Amino acid sequence: MVTYLWLKEIRAQVYTWKGTLWLVITSLLFSFTSYLLLTDKELSLLDQTELLWLLSKVIISVAFLIVAIDSSSIINSEFEKETAESLFLSPISIKDFVFGKLLASLTLWFAIFMVATPYIVVTSLGTHLALPFLGYVLFLGTVGISGTVILFFGVSFLYRSAKNTLTTSLIVLLAFSVPALFSSALKNNGLAQMFGRINPLENIFACLDNVLVDYRLSLSENWRYLWPLFIFCVAAFVFLIFSLNKFQKQGVVKSV
Repeated sequence: MVTYLWLKEIRAQVYTWKGTLWLVITSLLFSFTSYLLLTDKELSLLDQTELLWLLSKVIISVAFLIVAIDSSSIINSEFEKETAESLFLSPISIKDFVFGKLLASLTLWFAIFMVATPYIVVTSLGTHLALPFLGYVLFLGTVGISGTVILFFGVSFLYRSAKNTLTTSLIVLLAFSVPALFSSALKNNGLAQMFGRINPLENIFACLDNVLVDYRLSLSENWRYLWPLFIFCVAAFVFLIFSLNKFQKQGVVKSV
């Protein structure tokens, strides 16, 4: 049943023009970004490793945005199309239902990563950072996006409305992104530092900076950025369990 749900969502993403349009737009965005990084006079003055870091931030940010939009509707569409009740009456557990949807969202992330791979390789020429760049973007993106999708799944089971879930998800994603706009002075603020320690996007960007700019390639040298990501995933999973328990008490149709 997990495979059935996974393939059902993949077919919807691959065999429709709306599904493949995301990948086309993503490819154009990566092309535009790479072109600017390699040809712009001001940007060309930056060290190549800093250009790689900027490209990595674009790749991760685009992936988070697209997967957030997808995961906000992938569960709620079953409620709004009134197919959820028939699904849960079939021999499928809630665990299989969630896991199948999670695999579908992660497949979208892997598709985005595959689109980004040629840009990573080309912009990394001459730096010997292509493999670390690919490996860390794949690893950090998978961990961070997994936690984010699980979090949004929890929101979906609470709201059961694609509109409300999408609004909440975008607000959460904006909250993750806002600290990147802070100046260095604001980042030294105690509250900003505390939020930065638990912010998955900030930890991902800091880890990529540590790898691509400072050449600290081992996992042990980046552990201080990795453990908050794992804690974020655990916290998102606990929230999902809470939402599922509340969902199972209320039933497929909310009691008024």
